[in-house]
Amino acid sequence: MNELALRVRAVMANRLWRAAWVAYTLAQLGLLVFPVSRIPGYELSTGLGLITAVLGGAFGIAFGRQESMRAISAPRSQALLAVGAAAVTLLAPALVTLMLATLLTLTTTPCSPFDAMAFFPVVVLPSVVIVASFGVWIGVALRRWWAFTLAWLGVVLASAAHTGWPIVFGPQISAWNHLAGFLPGPLYDEELHLPAALVWFRLGSLLLAAVACLGAARRLGDRTPVTRLGLAASALLFLTLDLLGPSLGFRMSDAALLARLGGRTEGPNVILNHPRGLTPKEVARALGDLEFRFAQISAFVGGAPPGKVTVWWYRSAEDKKALVGAANTQFAKPWRREIHVNESGFPHPVVKHELAHALLAPLGSPPFGVTARVFGLAPHVGVIEGMAVAADNPVDELTLQDWAAAMKKQAMLPDVRTLLAPQGFYSAPASRAYTTAGAFLRWLQETRGAPKLKDLYRDGDFERVYGAALPELVTEWERFLDGVPLEPAAVNQAFARFRRGSLFDRPCAREVAKLASAANELWDDGPHALELLSRCEALQPEEPAHVLARVSTLRRLGQDDEAKAMLEKLAERVKDSPSSWADAALALAELAIARGDDAGARALLERIVALQVSPSMDRTARVKLHSLDATGAVRTALVRFFSSDRDAVVVHSLDLARAEAPADSYVAYLLGRRLHQREAFPEALAALEVAHADPALPESLRRETVRLMIEAAFGAGDCARVKALALDAAGMSGPFGARAADWVERCARRSP
Repeated sequence: MNELALRVRAVMANRLWRAAWVAYTLAQLGLLVFPVSRIPGYELSTGLGLITAVLGGAFGIAFGRQESMRAISAPRSQALLAVGAAAVTLLAPALVTLMLATLLTLTTTPCSPFDAMAFFPVVVLPSVVIVASFGVWIGVALRRWWAFTLAWLGVVLASAAHTGWPIVFGPQISAWNHLAGFLPGPLYDEELHLPAALVWFRLGSLLLAAVACLGAARRLGDRTPVTRLGLAASALLFLTLDLLGPSLGFRMSDAALLARLGGRTEGPNVILNHPRGLTPKEVARALGDLEFRFAQISAFVGGAPPGKVTVWWYRSAEDKKALVGAANTQFAKPWRREIHVNESGFPHPVVKHELAHALLAPLGSPPFGVTARVFGLAPHVGVIEGMAVAADNPVDELTLQDWAAAMKKQAMLPDVRTLLAPQGFYSAPASRAYTTAGAFLRWLQETRGAPKLKDLYRDGDFERVYGAALPELVTEWERFLDGVPLEPAAVNQAFARFRRGSLFDRPCAREVAKLASAANELWDDGPHALELLSRCEALQPEEPAHVLARVSTLRRLGQDDEAKAMLEKLAERVKDSPSSWADAALALAELAIARGDDAGARALLERIVALQVSPSMDRTARVKLHSLDATGAVRTALVRFFSSDRDAVVVHSLDLARAEAPADSYVAYLLGRRLHQREAFPEALAALEVAHADPALPESLRRETVRLMIEAAFGAGDCARVKALALDAAGMSGPFGARAADWVERCARRSP
């Protein structure tokens, strides 16, 4: 220890190195300026690792240079001491930053500072050791300052190349860097655990550090067999680990990924790599969906470039995360003309967006085929993602412009002037940012034409393309939004959909995500689940979802009185927020029905209907209201539809209810819905026809009935019925008609 202290004091005796160490320390402490880095966890550890990688090499070189000027008596020990002294110098500021972050978390937030602290030893400590080791090796091997600089730059570039190669030329999106740590992929996935693959990868980092340390010893004059053997063994073990990267989880290649998935099917424009367990019907349906979306996007971009798009299709989010990174976030690599998506039903909700990235690549800047400046290396994320949303033009309950106008009325619309600045996209929550950017660019296409929008995709220079600065265009668009007609339900829907802030705005977001996920898996351990959910509520008291999850668990445990009290308190707290109040009121109505208090349930349900919160909420409330007027098998079936998680029980109850009341449109609607989910399309269509024929069916239920009938008719191969139903849908609303037209187009293209 004395030897280490002597070496540290000797280097720090130099005023220049003291100043450099102070600057290095301030850089690490500066991470605490950012709220997301004040909690010990992934973000803080990654920041510390990056600063160490960028600035720490100089200190290793200083200690190596000092050691080369000492009398050499025990080269291996001296090399180890030099590395140790450099590591202590680099680690001390990181430990101080960690302790301050822990103190800040304990004193200024309700978050736990220990929830994700395990990232620190796995991310930061190996970075300190490897940076110190390579710095010392360079310091003892070279003599000139320019040689030190070039050598360290070479180490950094080699590390970056090792990290970037499988990302640029392979399928993975996660980044693994020996000097700095790792990036798990897009940071939209809130639940983040320390992966076992990172432990293996950091073992490789320590082996590289051993190579550098023993290399320094040899440079100091150690020619013993032990050092040579240690050097060879460390290098061999590192190479072995690196080659095993695909199986250990920190490296992936096309060949290894295809071998893991096992299935490959080619269409005219799409190559689908899929899990080997998919049935031929599932493969055909997925490929047909992809080919259909490919054709739509090709029309949007004015024709697809030659060559096929490769689609990597994963059975689950967990599989995708383990294989290439990013669990619930789908992603594209435009320069490779490939996309990576999780299986998510039919039609797939996001493949059109991701295919847009791949097919827009020729319009973007090389080398990556996206909107970018500075030789194509500075991406303009707002235009990249906004263009994909505009090309996708998703239509659900509302259009893009409707959503944007509703957000504006709720004062939730991000400022597009900032959002579409080159680095401004991440200033807003993701859900709002994507929708807003897409709505604005779609408006530009509709008012200024597609050719100009395509030209914009090259570099995102609005003034060059439109002859007007971005703020002028945004002001015009905002005036347009003020004139978009909106029903109260649309404004309420926007609040419900976009009310959550970004990952970095919500307190203790990663801790809450882990707790909520763990509670969700504890179906058989209600008391433990309640503890976790209570912790979630304590961390984010403004979030109603945690209260509703606790209520659901309490009801499962038979504690209805406590659940009722909790819901009443929540309803009072959120009474000025229609969507949140409706969630609480619906749960209270379910409790009232279970207690036999039909009058209390009716009052709550009728108020929900009057509030016009959303079509889905309106449908649920109306079905429950109908159950209050029903008797016998019909009432039993309607109650079980919402209370039972056993599909066979629900369908059997609905069959009995239909036998008792064959003309009951609510029973027919619910039965058709369940049969549609089972893909029993002809039977679903027959049941839904009964509901559709009822002129008294409420509008929200009629719309959903028509939607289900269109999909069931398509599934049954009855395209004539699809077209007839689409005419019915066209008169309901613009968004609903557009959704129906999508199915008509599928029929025209003869998708499976």
